[in-house]
Order: sequence, then structure tokens, then C-alpha cells
Amino acid sequence: MARNYLINIIISVFCFLIFIFIGLASPIESGDFMCGDVNGSGGINILDVTYLINYLYKGGPAPEFPEAADVNMSGSINILDISYIINYLYKGGPEPVCEDPGPGPDELPETFDLRDVDGENYVTSVKSQRGGTCWAFGTMGSVESNLLMTGAWAAAGETGEPNLAEYHLDWWNGFNDYWNPEVDSIAYVLVHNGGDFQMSSAYFSRGDGAVRDIDGQSYGEPPDHYNDTFHYFYVRDIEWYSSMMWSEDSANIELIKEKLMEYGGIGTCLNSDYINNDYICYVPYSEDAWGNHVVTIVGWDDNKVTPAPEPGAWLCKNSWGGTWGIDGYFWTSYYDKICGREPTLGAVSFHNVVPLIYDSIYAHDIHGWYGPMEHTYEAFNVFTTDKNELLMAVNIVTLEDSVDYTVTIYDTFDGSTLSDELTSFSGWIEFKGFHTIDLPTPLELSHDNDFYIHVYLSNGIMAYDYSTYVENMPGADGGVFIESKSKPKQSYYKNQRGWNDLYNFDQTANFCIKGLVCFRSLKVYSEDSLIFEGPQGGPIDPTGYTIKFTHRYNDPINFVIDPVPGYDWLVLTGDISGSLAPGDTGEVTVTIDESMTAIMTQGQYNGILGIRNLDYPEDDVELELKLKLGTASLQEEWLLDSDPGWTCEGDWAFGSPTGGGGYFGFGTDPVGGYTGDNVYGYNIDGNYPLSLPETHLTSEPIDCSKLFNVRFNFQKWLAVDGFGIGHVKASNDGINWHTLWTGYEGVYPLWEEMDIDISHIADFQPTVYLRWTMVVIGNPLYTFGGWSLDDIKIIAVYDSTMTSPPVSDNTVTTSK
Repeated sequence: MARNYLINIIISVFCFLIFIFIGLASPIESGDFMCGDVNGSGGINILDVTYLINYLYKGGPAPEFPEAADVNMSGSINILDISYIINYLYKGGPEPVCEDPGPGPDELPETFDLRDVDGENYVTSVKSQRGGTCWAFGTMGSVESNLLMTGAWAAAGETGEPNLAEYHLDWWNGFNDYWNPEVDSIAYVLVHNGGDFQMSSAYFSRGDGAVRDIDGQSYGEPPDHYNDTFHYFYVRDIEWYSSMMWSEDSANIELIKEKLMEYGGIGTCLNSDYINNDYICYVPYSEDAWGNHVVTIVGWDDNKVTPAPEPGAWLCKNSWGGTWGIDGYFWTSYYDKICGREPTLGAVSFHNVVPLIYDSIYAHDIHGWYGPMEHTYEAFNVFTTDKNELLMAVNIVTLEDSVDYTVTIYDTFDGSTLSDELTSFSGWIEFKGFHTIDLPTPLELSHDNDFYIHVYLSNGIMAYDYSTYVENMPGADGGVFIESKSKPKQSYYKNQRGWNDLYNFDQTANFCIKGLVCFRSLKVYSEDSLIFEGPQGGPIDPTGYTIKFTHRYNDPINFVIDPVPGYDWLVLTGDISGSLAPGDTGEVTVTIDESMTAIMTQGQYNGILGIRNLDYPEDDVELELKLKLGTASLQEEWLLDSDPGWTCEGDWAFGSPTGGGGYFGFGTDPVGGYTGDNVYGYNIDGNYPLSLPETHLTSEPIDCSKLFNVRFNFQKWLAVDGFGIGHVKASNDGINWHTLWTGYEGVYPLWEEMDIDISHIADFQPTVYLRWTMVVIGNPLYTFGGWSLDDIKIIAVYDSTMTSPPVSDNTVTTSK
């Protein structure tokens, strides 16, 4: 797996040491160095590999000619260069070819296009966004371009062009009304309705993504947050090249050009209302306009004539499909008020993107940086290890260019003094942004041990996460409030009085300091839950689960696979118990005896499957086990032949529509129901208004206490245009609502069946509420008929056993 990549390479190195030989081919020479000759010996051999390992991971000296070590021409020296040399020496890979650095600032070409750099294309295909998700597409456009430039996508074994899941970022960024892990109440960003590069940065820094399009690209329903089968990519560095002071002269035009050539596409923001018929965007600085659309810069033309007083424009990749504009592209003037200038959105590069190798990322700042704490030179975060681990790297945020840093890891804090230093290292960061810094040597940390990551920054500005109002959010209707929270004794800052708990300054605040670890203990690769389901007697789906486990201790361990309690219908095969040597992998297959299910009662059977380390019990992992046995059937239905008496807000009502509403015959209400005459609808024979906050139809409580695999089904007629939007929600307490569906169907509505899985909300719950919401966003010119619905049904499996809910809250930490 990607996480074992470095270990495998190091093992390979020492296996080959006895086969050192020189000059396998005639490497390309450039200037005063030979490409691939990292140690300057005059040839390429295994010693060049060990030299790079010492430099990258053990604090060894840097290569005399860095260009000689960048054998894949990625613009930096990293693990991919080690892999490249090994492939060349022992696997018949291509020769190292190092080119002289590209033209400097004084030699930048007048035109540049990442789609054709000496015949190579470093831009992925134009996509077509849905909803207010431009920010996710602008972000991934930069990430995908960097994966092409470095070759990291192909080196990871992926095929075709990089294709990442924008909607996984859209659902799981942590800022929206679907998922905000910081607070119990909802945040104030609607899913599919806006975002920015700081939201993207928070998502990447937590290791939640990026994932491939085939893993998590789902707009209508949320994709899995984590899944062992997903391929995760980690963005090591995110840099902001626009000035912190927004002014007419603040565009860093030459710098943006250099970084385009070095790292690939750069995310930016503009106001799409100013794109003219020639597909050129220009907002004069005198205009009272904000950014409302995010795209990716992929090139430039110094001589491009625009409405601006001077020529010059950025080539931008849009996300409105390949038939829009100039095959999906357009131009934005160098002198646009927003593009390249807006402090947080003007020019952002997502680069040094690699497969995620870390097993866990320790963080308190779920939302990343939203505030600067000035006059603060020192801060630290407190973490407690979950397992025996190796601290591989830290990441920090700098809010100015050219900052010196020192990171020190301590083992003790007595409330006033940090002590027992474990490691310390220093460096310099050229550009403001998010940065991942490898430790000179991985640091061993024992299970359940506190450790303290202390950061010193020379500019005295610490980035932190806190509840804040964001005045402008591209894709959203104006500003939004981002709600965070913190706890005592998580983040500390130093002033003239000594160390202070940041919680006492702001009870929503945490510093942007993270620790990235690999487990040194028993590691289990599995689904979090092993869920089987099917009718009595089978077939049972899935047919089985395969669980793999390994460990990274120096000595063998003893293990056992332990179901609690035991089951006569559970079948385990493979490595059920025994001894595991260091680095070895055990494997067990979990299946169901279908013949036993034929004589079992319909219901849900719950338990635990334990993977036990008999030598280090702190490594024990417990997987939730469920057998859902039975066939779903109709449990409740409301055909609306009569009024069930549900709660109607505003113009929601029960009645018989006659095709009213709409605009010039478009977007009308239906005539009658899907079956029968009646519906529940918003303004049954008219339109929703031009302005409307969320207004609900809410069912009475539904008893699902003996039901599982609960779904609900209804017939939908929704006449809206995108300013009018419909939501479908559910709750099991009437207070906390889960958004199940959001969308609009256009002004040609038809009756359509919707079937929605609400098992995660409704299974075994005594009170379940269904809700339909009508809302208007933005400033529409026209309104339409809105919601109508009919034939509402609850479909589920009735539990004859009334088995108790799962017996443990413990879940496995799985690989990504």
C-alpha cells in the first residue's frame, strides 16, 4: 500500500547494496553535473539512493547540485526521485533526464499554456459543475495539474489523467449543514452552495481527501467519508501568492507566472458577471464588485487585448463544460480587481501532492486558519497518542512571506514550563500558506502518551481556527458564519506573562499545528463495520469480508481473532490465531453460514469481532458486526386520500392542485395528485414568493423502534429554477435535522419517484420525523410552482427478535 512505500524502498536499498555498480548507461549531462549523480561520484549507483535517503529523512547533507537529484523534473527533491533512480538501476526504467531550470523572471515567455509545454499537457479535462461548487472544481483543477506535472499520479499506479472527486470535498469539508464535526448545531454553509480555498485547505490538511472521482464523486447523496478502498492523495503545500493588502497595484503577476511554470494550475477567483461576449473578464478596480466564481489559471498571454487599459491576461479553465466559452476556457485581465489580488482567493497553488502515507493526523483546528493572532511568536498544541506511533511530520500555517520557523517536540508540560525535549528542527518558509515539514528522523511515541508540538515563528503571527463570519463566499449568497469550538488544555500561546491557554482567550479557538503519524503497532485494514444482509436462507450480501493486519514492532507478536459473543452462523477462515513476524501480514476472511440463517428469526443480530494483540493489548481493535436478516416490506403509507394532519409552515397546505402557478405555462403545479386528487404542496395553486427563508412541511412522529434498513419513498413534483430550491430532511428527535436531498428539477416538472435510505437516522428509533423544505436563494426574476408530493411510504424490515443495538462503541482506525 502507499503507506508502506517508504519502508519498502529502504528495504530494497539495503538488499541491493551488495550489488553496487556504476554507469549502467550514459546519463544526460547538463552543465557541471550528471543527472542522477547525486553524490558527485561520476556515475549513478545505489550510493546515490542512500545519499538521497540520508538527505530527505536523516538530516544528511544536501546534494551539491540539486538539479542532479531532481531526476523526474518535478521541481523538488522527494521520494519519487528515489523511486525513479531505483527503477532506472534495477527495473529497466528510463534514464534520468535533468533539464536546466526554466527561464527566470527576466526571461518569462510572453505566452504560456500548461496544455502545451513542449508538447506535454499538464491540464486535466474541463468538467461541468452542479450547484455552487465552483470552488471545489477550481481547487481540484490545481491539484490535478500538479499531479500531472510531477508524475505522482502515474507513479502511484493510477491510469489515465488525474480525476479527483470535487463533490467529496463539497460534502466533507466540515463547514456545511451536512457535516461540521465541531458543533452539535448546523453550520451556516449549505451543501453545494459555496466555499473557498481555506475550506479546501482544511479538508486536505485533515487527510480527508483528495480522493479519486471513482471513489467519492456523488452529488445527490453523500459519498462515504472514509473507505478502505479509496485512494487518498495528500497536498503537502498550499501557498497564497496574492498580497495580504488588497490594492490596485497588489497583483504579483511575475510571481504567479513563475509558480504556474513550477507547480501547475493556480486557483483564483473573479466575478463571472463581468465575462463579456468575447469570453474576457475584467472588473475595474473602481467597481463595487466581489468575487463570485472560482476557476483555475493555466496560462497567460502578455499581448492579449482586454477592456483593461493595458494588454495582458490569464488563461482560465472554467467548470461549465467544454462547450461553454473557448472550449471551456476564457481570459481574465492581469488588471482585474479580484483575480490575482483578492487576499485569500486571488492566487492559490496546491502542490507537492502525493499519495497519503500517514495513518493518522493529530489536529484541533478542524476548520484550518481563519484568524491571525499577532504579536505571538510561540505556541504549542497538546496531543495524546492513540497507539504506539512514529511522528513523521508536522504541518503549520504561515500568514506572511519569508518566515523563519523552529519546531520542537516536548514530552512534558507542567502548566508553566515545557521540558524533556524530544527533537527540534528549524528552517525558512518563502511564501505564506500551509506547509508540511518532515522530521529529520521519525520520532517514536508510545501509546497513550502526551506530546507537545511547539512552534516559533519569526514574524510573530500565529494562524488559528475560531468561529467567524466570512463576508464573501464564492458560490454562496453573500456571507456565511463558520462555527468552531475548542476545549481547555489543547492550544497554548506565550506572552510576557508566560504560557496561556488559548481557550481562555476564545472558547472556539485552536492553533493550526498538526502532527502526522504512522502506526508502529498492530495495523488493521478493514471496513469499520462488517455488515451482512439478506433474506432468511440467503443469499447474503456481501459474500464475505477480508481483514488484513500487520505490525511494525521489532519482535514477533501473538494474536487471536475473537468474536464476542460466539456465533454459530459466523465463519472465520485464515489466520485466526498465531504469531506474526515484524512486517508480515495476516489475513482472515469473515463469511456467513447461509444454511444457518434459514432457521433463524428475521431480525438484526449484533456483535463484535476483536483483533487481539496478546502482547500489546492496547493495540486491540474491535470491529462492529451486524447480520441484518429479513426482507423489507411496506410498514407505513400515506396516500393522501385524506389529510394526515402534518405541520404546515407558511403556504404549505394539503389539497387538490389544478395546475396553477408557473410563468407563461412553465413550472406549474400538477393537476391532481400522482394517485387520487390530493397532495401536500407549497402554495398548491400558485407560486412561491421572490424571497423565502426555509419553510417546512413536517410529518408527525413515526415509530420505527422495531424497524431496520428503513427507507422512505414518495412521489415528487418540484417546479423550481435553481433560485428556488427543495430540501428533504429527516430527524429522530425533531431538533437535529439531516439533509437527505437538495436540488432543483427545472421548469418542466414531472411526477418522479424518490427512494431515500434513512437507516442511519431511523433504524430502531421510536420517533422519526420527515421534512420537506422550500427556500429561495439569491435574487430571482421569476418564481414557479414549487413542491408537490404524494404517496409517502415507509419501507423496512420488521425485527422479530428485537435484538439490542450494537454492544460496543469501539471502532477500528483503518487505512485510507
